[in-house]
Amino acid sequence: MAATANGINTLLVLGKQTAEGAKAPVGAGQLYPRVTSSFDTEADKYSSNEIDPSQQQGDTRLGNFRVTGDIKGEASCGTYSVLMAALMRRDWTVAGATAAAITIAAVADGFTRAAGSFLADGHRAGTVVRVTGFTAPAAANNGRNFFVTAVTALKITGQYLDGSAVVAKAAGDSVAIAAPGKRTFTPLTGHTTDWFTAEIQQPDVVVHRTFVDQLVSKMDMAVQPNGLTSCDFTFMGKREDATTAAAYFTTPAATPTGGKFSGATAMLSVNGIPSQICTGMSVSLDGQVKIDPVLGTKYATAASRGKVIGSGQFTVLMQDAAYLDYFKTETEVSLAYAMAASNAALADVMALQMGRIKITSAKVDDGEKNKIITCQFDVLRYKGSDAQHEGTTLAIQDTTL
Repeated sequence: MAATANGINTLLVLGKQTAEGAKAPVGAGQLYPRVTSSFDTEADKYSSNEIDPSQQQGDTRLGNFRVTGDIKGEASCGTYSVLMAALMRRDWTVAGATAAAITIAAVADGFTRAAGSFLADGHRAGTVVRVTGFTAPAAANNGRNFFVTAVTALKITGQYLDGSAVVAKAAGDSVAIAAPGKRTFTPLTGHTTDWFTAEIQQPDVVVHRTFVDQLVSKMDMAVQPNGLTSCDFTFMGKREDATTAAAYFTTPAATPTGGKFSGATAMLSVNGIPSQICTGMSVSLDGQVKIDPVLGTKYATAASRGKVIGSGQFTVLMQDAAYLDYFKTETEVSLAYAMAASNAALADVMALQMGRIKITSAKVDDGEKNKIITCQFDVLRYKGSDAQHEGTTLAIQDTTL
């Protein structure tokens, strides 16, 4: 019996193209990990409606061919950063940084300053920062991931992700505060368009399939307290090249090896208040990519993007009526979520920040257990004047970039 294709032998390679219509350079390939992945050519089917004397169907035709793809993966820093930036339509850039100064003090819930502005330095709610420069007895403040829940010109409020307390100390030490890594978000102007070439390599049966002009259409991330955080991507694209016996991406870069996230080392903040009662969270960002059919060609030649829309859900233990009231009064709140790859003080972190969500339903379950409120929400572009939030739908920070 001839060899058959096995999923464990399959390699997924993606490479960013230099332009639409130009296959990614051979050297641009990157191996990607996956739980599952599929890229396939699809076409609409049109069957003849004619009534024939034979009383049988006489013909079926196919419309324009197009490509759909998906990657179902597990979230980790750096692994899918290129795809996230493509969906956001903006490259990654450095986050906030405050140069060393002797005017910064540590207080129970964060850090204050007597002069200057944390906002002007680029600090934003929903990010993670790291502090250096405190001396004894507050040296423990240094070198830890601090989750920022609120920012004003003179104060950064939040708490350490590893559960340690801020050690209070008056100003006087030369202290610096910086958000490690980079951030991306959908901008108000200057949107980028990133096209990808995907290749499914199947060396066990010597079959390699290459898909050109692929756009990242959607990202779905889901968190649960007793499992790994999932991170799935959907693609829409224009064409599949002829199947080949030799791989196109011959020497792709190695698969990223970032640590995975779980709900046990994560923190949710709603309306600037850290939540210790969250039991799960998911968020979806959809770029609404469409492949438009045209006359005279087998494969679709036109692709379009719609506006970026966001939605999600979180579940919390019922302690009071706050979340029910947010829903009933249509109160718009901020939401931020930070997840660490381990319990280490300087673990890799990915942080998601939404400056404006509207809870669209709040339902309470029942049973012989702790009652849970399930809150569905839409993510909206932040339009307010508070500089601690970007004028965007969703911002992501990756401390490893």
